[in-house]
Amino acid sequence: MKQKRLGAGHYRPAVAAIGAAIAVMLTGTSPIQAQAIQDRPPPSALKPQLSKDLRSTLAQTAAVVEGSVTDIQYLYTEKEGPWTRVTLSKVQAHYGDAPQVVEIRHFGGPLPSGHTLVAAELPFFVKGKQYIVFLRNTAWNLSPVVGDLALRTESVGGSEVLVDADGQIVTGIGAEGVAVGPVIFGSPDLNGAAPKLLVQELPKLSSAPLDRLGFVKALGTLMADQGLRVAGNFYVLPAGEFKWRAQQTLPQPGTVPAAPDDITAPVVDTSKPKL
Repeated sequence: MKQKRLGAGHYRPAVAAIGAAIAVMLTGTSPIQAQAIQDRPPPSALKPQLSKDLRSTLAQTAAVVEGSVTDIQYLYTEKEGPWTRVTLSKVQAHYGDAPQVVEIRHFGGPLPSGHTLVAAELPFFVKGKQYIVFLRNTAWNLSPVVGDLALRTESVGGSEVLVDADGQIVTGIGAEGVAVGPVIFGSPDLNGAAPKLLVQELPKLSSAPLDRLGFVKALGTLMADQGLRVAGNFYVLPAGEFKWRAQQTLPQPGTVPAAPDDITAPVVDTSKPKL
């Protein structure tokens, strides 16, 4: 059984499907005002750390929520670049606090050129699908989701399952993190269509895959056994400024450049748009 790493704590690089590594700041205000939710992290906000296991991941989690994606919007400005704004509705906070509607912004989206910029390893959302999401209590620059822990609910052969952004089936959760099995869904389609199911029935596994209720129950049991909890504020807006135009262009789509272990210091974008 493959153990899925619960997500790098540093600000991770972004990769363009048509080719560039970027990061950027989003400005503006959010309509969401609720307990445990704030607009932008203050200078005193916790900095993201490496998520090595369940304990270190939950230490960076403000809430574990479940909700349905009811809207996906794409934002773009020359200064801030492309962003995707996802609306989760009918939200239930399984652990921590959250309002009934949660807005998740992450870097990437359509460009004026007609190309689409996709941030590497960031969560992928499908409109109309149900998700379980771990929301950060730390400052962030690319996505407020802890690692890529936005788990999508799907039905395969009449059985409900959870899958990650890579289409891998969730088979368990333990002290080391979320365990995933084989890939059962294809890669996300950049035109917004749902990923294609690659199997007709669930593969035979040593343990039954988890559905939503099973996952939430297993997580709660682990938290109680290990004395773990989630707490803190979820910040709707990112913390820093990053260059996004002046990054190296990749020769082929899907090529992932080498990334620093940690990028915590914002870099002001002083580049000028190319005409």
